[in-house]
Amino acid sequence: MDPLREVVATYVGGPERGSAAELWSRLLMSDRVDLALEALQTKGVLRQALPEVQAMVGFGGAGQGHKDLWAHTKLVVKQSAKVPSVRWAALFHDVGKVSSFSKESGKVSFHKHEYVSARLFALAMGRTRLVDAETYAEAHFIVRNLGLLEAYASDWTDSAVRRLAKELGSHLERTLLLARADITTKHAHKRERNDRRLDELARRVAEVRARDAVVPPLPKGLGDALMAAFQIPPSKQLGDLKVALERAVDAGRLEAHQDAAYYVEFLSRNREEFSV
Repeated sequence: MDPLREVVATYVGGPERGSAAELWSRLLMSDRVDLALEALQTKGVLRQALPEVQAMVGFGGAGQGHKDLWAHTKLVVKQSAKVPSVRWAALFHDVGKVSSFSKESGKVSFHKHEYVSARLFALAMGRTRLVDAETYAEAHFIVRNLGLLEAYASDWTDSAVRRLAKELGSHLERTLLLARADITTKHAHKRERNDRRLDELARRVAEVRARDAVVPPLPKGLGDALMAAFQIPPSKQLGDLKVALERAVDAGRLEAHQDAAYYVEFLSRNREEFSV
């Protein structure tokens, strides 16, 4: 029996028949995935199939100034929801830290490691074909954008929350699933603090989406206010100005749901930019 099938038989159970993609999927979805991954590493399967992941073994830990990436990754995979895209993303979310590691500033950093991790995931899946196109697309998105959720803080404006929700789109909920799993500290208060932060973000996104679904971001009567303030007749220019204001809201330059005077004043301060 080859090592991959042996590990599946030992740690997952059931028939070890199937393609490599099917066996990896069953392994990642299992309750004992952390033990199975360690067995794959010990038997050399990980090095052969996914050297990008193997590179994390021995990187970090005691005396290196940052956490043991392999131990962390195994635990994140185990803690994450049993959704194929989420578990594949969990396996690859930190692989970019190996090559992006730096101590130039005097402290450990991994600048833009999410982008490196996403690129390595793309290379690995292109080589191995272990996931279907839909799972690949979502997992790749999660890996690349996980850092956006880690940056969230309570002092973000509604515009910033709206912009994040728009950027993550339909992948927000599953990116949140990985963000929740990506806390492996043994300190309960740190885990609880992270859970509260992500709960708050999820609540605020829901509130912003619900409000925007009912109330447009710009107020009624804005067109009349713009025509009066800038002597603009009903025209394409008027429509273009309203579109430009909506884009400014999306970009976080303006708050949504303010009165017309707020937007008129903004345009007055930026006449040259908006040609008014």
